[in-house]
Amino acid sequence: AKVSDRDLLLYHLGLFPAGFETEVNLAAPKLMSEIATKLSRGLILTIDYGFPRKEFYSLRRSQGSLQVRAKQKKLSSPFQQIGLADISAHVEWTSLAEAPQSSGARSISFTDQHHFLTGIISKFFPDTDFDVSEKRALQTLLHPEMLGRNFQVLALGKKFHEMLSGFQFARDPGVALGI
Repeated sequence: AKVSDRDLLLYHLGLFPAGFETEVNLAAPKLMSEIATKLSRGLILTIDYGFPRKEFYSLRRSQGSLQVRAKQKKLSSPFQQIGLADISAHVEWTSLAEAPQSSGARSISFTDQHHFLTGIISKFFPDTDFDVSEKRALQTLLHPEMLGRNFQVLALGKKFHEMLSGFQFARDPGVALGI
């Protein structure tokens, strides 16, 4: 049976307690499913910031994740400085991982940027002596209190069984995403 936007919205609405305010991205899971349909063999790699479903919809996030910024300042409304402001929201990773399953794609791995880049560096640059500026840049990318845990990497695949170095320190994607 084909699922409509209305059906998806009603499904998501059932997840929220009274007074909960959040974003529901109906397009992203559809896009992942469409990409997976066109993929006969390979990998879909998605990098962004967000949370697995359980954490995304936790009571700690009852005001959603929508952020509006212009000229390095946080704005209170997406209707301020229209056309000049950047609007962003976090990804709900579990829906992105579940959507393409009906097209034969499966979750291969899910991890944070810290573990992803550490895996790549340990394989391809194991004995590299980085200079001071490179170390500083890596610290920004890897440190859990900076960008290391803010960004996540999701790998979905079809007929893809190779182990990717960026995921060598990742947990089981089903456990991490609550699938």
